[in-house]
Amino acid sequence: MQKLTIKLAALLIISSLLYACGGDEEIITEEAITEEVEPTDMELLDQVEYILPSPLQIAELFKTAGLTYIGDLANKPENADKLNSKYDQKLNFGVYSADMAYCLMNDQTQQSINYLSTLRKLSEKMWMTDVLNTMGLTSRLEDNVGNEDSLTFIMADLQMQMDDYLEENGMGSTGYIIFAGAWIETMYLGVKVNENEKNEKLISRLSEQAVILDGLIKSIQQSDEDGDYTELIADLEGINKHFAGYSDESEEAFTLSDEQINGLSLDVTALRTKVIGE
Repeated sequence: MQKLTIKLAALLIISSLLYACGGDEEIITEEAITEEVEPTDMELLDQVEYILPSPLQIAELFKTAGLTYIGDLANKPENADKLNSKYDQKLNFGVYSADMAYCLMNDQTQQSINYLSTLRKLSEKMWMTDVLNTMGLTSRLEDNVGNEDSLTFIMADLQMQMDDYLEENGMGSTGYIIFAGAWIETMYLGVKVNENEKNEKLISRLSEQAVILDGLIKSIQQSDEDGDYTELIADLEGINKHFAGYSDESEEAFTLSDEQINGLSLDVTALRTKVIGE
């Protein structure tokens, strides 16, 4: 049987925070992940798991590329009160997770705590209170005000706990929808900061999201057995058209043109407005 090489999400962004005794050093690497499988029938192809980075990892990449803090960009916590459907709650749990990461990356600890409170309210609506209530996150954040390294690890711990909780409770598709909300919000923050002051490094990071978006769309499609996410898939595919010209087979780095980045900014902003309900 012919071997098939399947690229899992094409790129897995691996973010490693290494701390030496004499100081702090942040190292962010990217590596292609491939896996060879020898399927006995085509059904195995439907079992591919697309590996997605966490919102924190994407935020770290954007931060090192120059994602500066603009106070009124993040979603307003009070908007969470308007979310009634489970679908909107899942998407916006991701949005607020990205906003919390954005604030943590920029030493906005009190605002991060405010977003944590918002996430707790949403988790109660989504019946996911166990994770946030057992971690003591509020006190951990308050105890580490000004310590960005510790705050980053707290956020990473939350991400791992959430992933484990969703997996143990058979809520894998929920994880993809939460990630979609976080990805949309992080892209929104990225394009808006770039609009405020053009940044070539940030544009490069935005361009690299082509591969993450492709994996995200396929993940949602694969888990959407009841057709609940048809509209979201269509919206994400609308964003994906701005990455025309990207090929994972090319050895040259893909960079969005000025026209593509402008179009991306408009459509990401429109989608984000739709998601948060403004």
